[in-house]
Amino acid sequence: MKKTFILTIFLMLLMAGTALSEENKISDKSSDNPSDNAFVMDEIRVTAQNVKLSPNKTEVFMDDYNIAGQPTNVLDILKDRAIIDFRGESDLVPESDSIQMRGFDTRQFLVSVDGLVIQKTGGWWGDHYVDFGMIPLSLVDSIEILSGPHSALYDGKSFGGVLNLKTREPTFFETPQLEGSISTSFRSYGTQSQKVDLNGGKGGLNLGFSYEKYHTDGYLRNNEADMATVTGRLGYKLPSGGYIRLTGTYSDLEREIPCANDPSRKDYDNNYPVVKAKDVSPRWLNPDDDSRRDYEGHSLRFDFVQPSAMGKWSLGTYYTDESQAFHRDGFDYSEYATNYVSYGALVKNEFNISDNHQITMGMDTAHLYQKYSEKIVETWAGYLQDKWQIIPCLSWTAGLRYENIDIWWDNWWEPSTTYPDGAFKDPSHSSTHVRRNYDQLAPKSFLTYEMDELAPWLRDTSVSLGISKIWTPRDYCEVCSWGSGVEIDPTHGIGYDVVFTRRLWRNISLNIDVSHYEFQDYGIWANAATDYFKQAIWGRRMVELEDVHKEGVDVELNGNILDNLYFYLSYSFNEWKDKGPHNGGPEEWADQDLGDRAKHRLNAGLQYNLFENTLLLLDYKFQDKQVQQVISMVDDDPSDLYVNEVSIDSYHVFDFAVEQQLFHDWYHLKKGTLKLYVNNLFDETYSNSQGYPMTDRTFGATLGLNF
Repeated sequence: MKKTFILTIFLMLLMAGTALSEENKISDKSSDNPSDNAFVMDEIRVTAQNVKLSPNKTEVFMDDYNIAGQPTNVLDILKDRAIIDFRGESDLVPESDSIQMRGFDTRQFLVSVDGLVIQKTGGWWGDHYVDFGMIPLSLVDSIEILSGPHSALYDGKSFGGVLNLKTREPTFFETPQLEGSISTSFRSYGTQSQKVDLNGGKGGLNLGFSYEKYHTDGYLRNNEADMATVTGRLGYKLPSGGYIRLTGTYSDLEREIPCANDPSRKDYDNNYPVVKAKDVSPRWLNPDDDSRRDYEGHSLRFDFVQPSAMGKWSLGTYYTDESQAFHRDGFDYSEYATNYVSYGALVKNEFNISDNHQITMGMDTAHLYQKYSEKIVETWAGYLQDKWQIIPCLSWTAGLRYENIDIWWDNWWEPSTTYPDGAFKDPSHSSTHVRRNYDQLAPKSFLTYEMDELAPWLRDTSVSLGISKIWTPRDYCEVCSWGSGVEIDPTHGIGYDVVFTRRLWRNISLNIDVSHYEFQDYGIWANAATDYFKQAIWGRRMVELEDVHKEGVDVELNGNILDNLYFYLSYSFNEWKDKGPHNGGPEEWADQDLGDRAKHRLNAGLQYNLFENTLLLLDYKFQDKQVQQVISMVDDDPSDLYVNEVSIDSYHVFDFAVEQQLFHDWYHLKKGTLKLYVNNLFDETYSNSQGYPMTDRTFGATLGLNF
């Protein structure tokens, strides 16, 4: 590890030395370049990486955004931010794409597309996540990362934050036009991807098509994956400046489930990393079982935006149909096949009642069904938000959000060898489905003070305070089908964020968010190693913690040291504590699981234009140690659970790449680039959230053509 740091410091000093030798040549460029001097606190544009910082939001623009590797989905871009804790099985196989955000579980923050929330139906055996493999990179124009519960425009379970994927809007073509890109990539372990993206149109008419194909043999044994996504777009740019758009996507994803590869077993294969049998559920011991999960889904989206004298109107609707099937040789998993249908809509209007008041009002709804007919969740919400410029240096965004939610808790276990006559998952309710209604009005508030007028040295500096109510019955469930959560009251509390934002020099900007959240009736699964958990039917009994506190610090620092030298640094700290009463019962055991998060995470990177057409990229990621509890069934028997507590050591991972522009404006091609990269440069040995080995050093190459 000392060699790792020495080499890193050497690279940084080499680049810094080159920068210092040129400093006198460019030291006054910031005063000559209006784009460097011009600064608005609500919009700091970091030109090199297309990252925009504001007091409560980071926006990453996909055009020209670069990593030391080849992104296969949105998650590969998000992992540059330290607030995103990637917990999947391998960076080669984005299986369930389970992540945490700012120390919050996957059910405690939102992923949305153009403000419409994605229902998290992907995942394994009851875990539900957003499957980023089904979201085409070609659709995404930018990623908004919102921190905390301070926006009235999003669901109550967004108290951890929001990842809003903004898509590319239709444009007006003065002349008929067709443009696009083609790329192919190859990497270790038989990994390859191909992408085709076509866009064009005439006048206001816009047409688009994209195809993304990905395959890998996987790093672990029995971890092959094949993914394909096709997207079609039809849009029209209205004379008013608005647009109408229809988007359709189809995804077919197949992933194998990793198995044991233990030297003590007869079926050991030394071509794969060692995965001890004791660390694997008995269900996945045998590599000959050929276990896999197949996902197939399609989605339709309609968007309409219309500026008018009454303000800017926005309408969005979506319909998604997703099926998942599990396969294992010699086993009948037909009863585990799922088919989720979700649809939703939003309508909102943004208008100004004066120069100092921007009003946003609207409503949204979301509906989730299983197998087309069984209702799971139905949500209706309305909101009103006012951005008030009180005085030139002081603005206040205040909002109210009302939510009315129906949840149909699935409370029946079908007849099986374990329960021959069937059984209620929660015996205190004698019905197959338990419907509960929840509703609440939640105030939101975010105050920003710009300090420019206080002193010259405080120019481009602001401090913000967010205080908002937290409320949701869905922070511990997405597809609420386990029954045991029905007795848990909605989580409620309050969230505080103090945000300091400052432009340090040129486009180098700093954002520090210090947060404190307090929760009551915080639902959490009971500790799986206890009898309380094991003896509950289906083993899903939950615990309600009365006073939970979460402390956090998130730091973003990035910008150009020189025109040809860009850096970024991202740090996240979080700590959970249960302040409630402990009597040695299940609450105390559950409290121990609150610490199942890495307290410290640090990401950093450098990008250096060595020559005019040659770019060097270095990315670094650090995560603190943590303990993870892994739970699965034994031989498909829900009363027989396998529980394994995994200690995950801290790790340091470096990725390095060289990108060469081969040509520019050559015949009918706009640009050609070749990227050579090494992931896990120093071959760090570290583990994923299940205790399995993460990918070792891999090599890759990508050729991209734009026309």
